[in-house]
Amino acid sequence: MRTFVRSTAVLAVGAALLIGAPTANASAAETNCNYIDDAARPTVNPGSTGNAVSQVQCLVNFYSAYPNWLEEDGSYGARTLAGVHWVQTCNETVGGADGIVGPSTWSRLYAPKDACAISAL
Repeated sequence: MRTFVRSTAVLAVGAALLIGAPTANASAAETNCNYIDDAARPTVNPGSTGNAVSQVQCLVNFYSAYPNWLEEDGSYGARTLAGVHWVQTCNETVGGADGIVGPSTWSRLYAPKDACAISAL
């Protein structure tokens, strides 16, 4: 049974690599999430639009284990809110799951707790 599970996991990882699934490492975000400078971390709220929102969406996609892919469209709507709430809840950010991307949430978008990172899948 263990061999079957391990083999299945290896096949799934191999297939994910072949189809270009995102990985949680710094080079992936630096290559793929370049909507704003990594040092620029403005407060982002539901209803916000622009490059900072696209950066949030990208970081959720490439770093967190959030199970749904977010469209990187720069519009902070219901789907982005759900992803941000997931990141905030999983990482136990300061302020809780309030949907506001402030310093604590930005920090965990770039460096999620191990249990919340895409590598935890």
